[in-house]
Amino acid sequence: MNTSEPSRSSGFPESENTDSGHIAADPAFDAQLNRTLFDVSVPEGLRDRLLKSLADHESTEIASHPQIESTRKRFLHNPNILAGLSACLMLAAVLTYLWASQQPVISLARFGPELNLDSRLLPEFDQHFTSHLPAQGGWNSRGHLTIYSKTYGVTAGTSGTQDTAARFFRLRTGNNRSVFGALLQIPASQVSPLPTQTAFNPGQVEYSQLDKGNYATVRWIENDQVYVCIVFGGARELEALGRALQSATA
Repeated sequence: MNTSEPSRSSGFPESENTDSGHIAADPAFDAQLNRTLFDVSVPEGLRDRLLKSLADHESTEIASHPQIESTRKRFLHNPNILAGLSACLMLAAVLTYLWASQQPVISLARFGPELNLDSRLLPEFDQHFTSHLPAQGGWNSRGHLTIYSKTYGVTAGTSGTQDTAARFFRLRTGNNRSVFGALLQIPASQVSPLPTQTAFNPGQVEYSQLDKGNYATVRWIENDQVYVCIVFGGARELEALGRALQSATA
């Protein structure tokens, strides 16, 4: 008994070459698919708006690249801008150098007998500024006062660098007696406050009594240098030095 196959209700013709989930290429199928796609309603003016938006975006992107490139070229080829940048870099380098090389200001009171004034323990002066004797007061005279030629470096601040040039002296007073002392020199830019005296004046003296002995200190400024005379002794030794310097200038 022959039974007939149930009829397939499908809107598309059945293909002879079909498998599960796949429809083979068929002109009739393609035509039906195209009709279905083009039957979808498109809002009025949407196509024109999309085309205009794409065109505007493309023109904006094309126009922006030449503008950026032109600005960069004008910046690189402008001599005023390049000169200004060079000047700023040079100024920054100079300020950095000045800041790094600037010595800290040290209190005037620190330059006294409390410093290490033992020549056996002091290094030689590194000559980072020019050391010389005071021009006034008879310090350069040749007589009973002997100022030794070797200059030592003394550290008074906390930076660890040599702040002071120190030279030692000896004054023969007779009867095989001598007065010893040290003459310190410091650039005035590194000292605060500056001394009020402009020459060696035994009347403006500071006496100190330390465990290592008695001292008399006289401070003054000459031109751009501060000088500190430290006498190893008291009033009598200071008076002897004052008389020797005064007689040398007479």
